[in-house]
Amino acid sequence: MLPVVLNEAQIFTFKFWFDGTLRTGMHCQNELFCQLAAVDVSDRPKLYRAGSKLAQQGVPVIISCSSEMCRLWGSLRSDKVRDLLIKASQPAEFKAQSS
Repeated sequence: MLPVVLNEAQIFTFKFWFDGTLRTGMHCQNELFCQLAAVDVSDRPKLYRAGSKLAQQGVPVIISCSSEMCRLWGSLRSDKVRDLLIKASQPAEFKAQSS
């Protein structure tokens, strides 16, 4: 499965709390997604590769793009996405110990 690519103008974003951190989310195709990454449009190929890897693992992902930036979104129903978000919100010293 390949990531769905949408124009930024087609999405509606919102903010929500997850694991003590304010996150950016969006709703698409009756699914809630969380922003996993945001990059300059020149880095779109890297973001697409990352999204493709997640999609191959069965994670529903969407890539949204504008003229300046691209964002990778992962489904909040996915355990893999929740694990990535929890890891990202851990303090640096805890990440080093758990590696």
